[in-house]
Amino acid sequence: MQENQGSWKQVRRAVLVALTGAAMVLGEGAMAQATSRPPERMTYQGFIAGSDGVALGNTAPRNYDVIFRIFDSEGSNTPLWGEQQTVTVDKGYFSVLLGEGAPVGGAPNAGVSLSSLFHGATASDRYVGFTVKGIGANGSDVDILPRVRFM
Repeated sequence: MQENQGSWKQVRRAVLVALTGAAMVLGEGAMAQATSRPPERMTYQGFIAGSDGVALGNTAPRNYDVIFRIFDSEGSNTPLWGEQQTVTVDKGYFSVLLGEGAPVGGAPNAGVSLSSLFHGATASDRYVGFTVKGIGANGSDVDILPRVRFM
């Protein structure tokens, strides 16, 4: 039984990674060259299932408070940026526009533009993580893992 649970967790992790993606939203039209005014928002889509494997919002769309954070490595404990949004989840799927939420404590660059995170020699090393508030045991917050690398 434990082996099946481990396999299920691996499958769920693979599905989460496969279904989670991020893309830049260009407010003034796509350009084939670098711009001095990079976008300040990013679309982010994902899939969330509970520890039981059941998709959140499985029977009807439901709103959840979610904290999104950007890190410089998959295992970092110090976020570079963070915000909180109320997210509608329908059969596990959600889509948000990062950069439109409320700043959160513990993120040193809370309220700083997203584009500022993607400059310099380490700009390609950015990972997004998110925490769903109140869905854990006794109403605790749950970090959804693994973090996903921006590409």
